[in-house]
Amino acid sequence: MVKSKRFWRQKPAKTYDIDHTAFTTGLHVFTDGACEPNPGPGGWGVAVYRDGVEITSDHGGDSDTTNNKMELLGLLRGIEAAKALGAPTVVWSDSTYCVNGSNQWMHNWKKRGWKKPGNEELKNIELWQSIDAALSGADQIIIRWCKGHAGIAGNERADELSNLGLASALQI
Repeated sequence: MVKSKRFWRQKPAKTYDIDHTAFTTGLHVFTDGACEPNPGPGGWGVAVYRDGVEITSDHGGDSDTTNNKMELLGLLRGIEAAKALGAPTVVWSDSTYCVNGSNQWMHNWKKRGWKKPGNEELKNIELWQSIDAALSGADQIIIRWCKGHAGIAGNERADELSNLGLASALQI
């Protein structure tokens, strides 16, 4: 299991100091999604870094989707990439929906038969179930939140790739 480090600290003014050196050692996978307008055409992106150097990337798109679906698809592809590395990896997302869903909510959804409280239907259930399956037996992968558009190279790259995916969806 990867030991959690504190990668940023909050200042009183609600801005963030980011320790960029935290991303220079080990394996880090950055994921992102984009949709414009929402719903509409969208894209996802994944950038994989080893010791601060990008080693691979991927992206894709859909002509009719939502932002949350693209964020989830990016996360799923990022988890799959991390699993293929076979080593402790941090998967980063700037989507609190993805991070909280993976780390907290998903466990309760499963207990309720993939329903939200009050037996409410879960949106994007197929993607959440795929993420759950991908995380099964992947105890060397942790999912963490990072602030988007804050100058984190991997996050900026994943954003760029998600926009390339969106552009490819517009060409379909």
